[in-house]
Amino acid sequence: MDQKAELIESLYARSFLNDEEEIILSDGFEKALIGITAGDKIAIYDFWKALDCILQADENLTFDEALEWLEKFSYIKVENAEALTPLFVKTL
Repeated sequence: MDQKAELIESLYARSFLNDEEEIILSDGFEKALIGITAGDKIAIYDFWKALDCILQADENLTFDEALEWLEKFSYIKVENAEALTPLFVKTL
């Protein structure tokens, strides 16, 4: 079982989701998931941890390139938001 499937299974097992609920996760950011919303089940990712995931996945990217990519990706997610579109939060 891949990491994403294991994560989803654990959300059901820990009662973060019930059998009628769905959640959309962003591929490759499993280590950056910090929670889900209480109402509609929307995945919430730590922006800075997600940035680290990008840097670890592609050693050829510079910090600035990865930061620019994630900023654009996050913006596109918000602009094209659907009901369960994941959120990337810049934690304090």
